[in-house]
Amino acid sequence: MKKLLIGLFLVSSVLAFSERVVKGDKAYADDKGIVYVEGEKTPYTGVIEGYNEQGKLEGKASYKDGKMDGSSKLYYPSGKLQSEAIFKDNVQNGVQKDYFEDGKVKLELPYKNGKPEGTAKEFYPNGKLFVEATYQNGIKNGYEKSYYDTGALQSEKTIKNGKIDGVSKIYYPNGKLGSEATFKNDVQVGVQKDYYENGKLKAEVPYKNGQVDGTAKAYDENGKVIEQVIFKNGQKVK
Repeated sequence: MKKLLIGLFLVSSVLAFSERVVKGDKAYADDKGIVYVEGEKTPYTGVIEGYNEQGKLEGKASYKDGKMDGSSKLYYPSGKLQSEAIFKDNVQNGVQKDYFEDGKVKLELPYKNGKPEGTAKEFYPNGKLFVEATYQNGIKNGYEKSYYDTGALQSEKTIKNGKIDGVSKIYYPNGKLGSEATFKNDVQVGVQKDYYENGKLKAEVPYKNGQVDGTAKAYDENGKVIEQVIFKNGQKVK
C-alpha cells in the first residue's frame, strides 16, 4: 500500500508541473490583450501552438496569466526552427534569433522593454556578417555597416534618430572606395563623388535638398572630363 501511494504521488506531481498545451484556434485575446481558452474565465497559463492547414506546427509560445511569458518560436514548413524570442508580461526582451532553414543564424536582434536596443546583426547563409546596425529605444541610432559575403566592407553610414546623417560610403570588393555622399536628416546634400576601382575620380554630382543641383561632371580614368551637365532642382538644364 505504501509503494502504491508513493507511485500515485509521483504521477500527480508530474501532471501538476507539466505545461498545459492548447491549439491556437481554441484561444482568444480580449481587448486588453489577455489570452483565454474558449469556455474558461481564468487567463491562460501554458503553451499555445499554431498549426497550418496541413497540420504542421507553425509556432508556439508560452503564456502566464494570459500574457506571453517565456519562449516564443516559429517554424519552417519543414519543421526547422525559423525564429525564437523571449517575452515577459507580453513584452519582448533579450536577443531574438532568426535562422536559415539549415539552422545557421540569419539575424540577431536585441530587445529591451519591447523595442530593439543594441547592436543588431544580419548574416549571409555562409555565416559571414552581412549587416550590423545600432538601435536605441527602437530606432536606428549610430553606425550601420554592410559587408560582402567575403567579409570585406561594402558600405558604412551614420544614422541619427533613424535617419542618415553624415558621410555615407560604398566600397568595391577589393576595399577601394567606390562612392561617398553626404546626408543631412536623410536628405542628400553636397557633392557626391564616385570613383573607379583604381581610385581615380569617376564623377562629381552636386546635390541640394536631395536633388541634383549644379554642374555634374564625369571623368575618364585619365582624369579628363568626358561629360558635363548642368542641373537645377533635379532637372537637366543643359
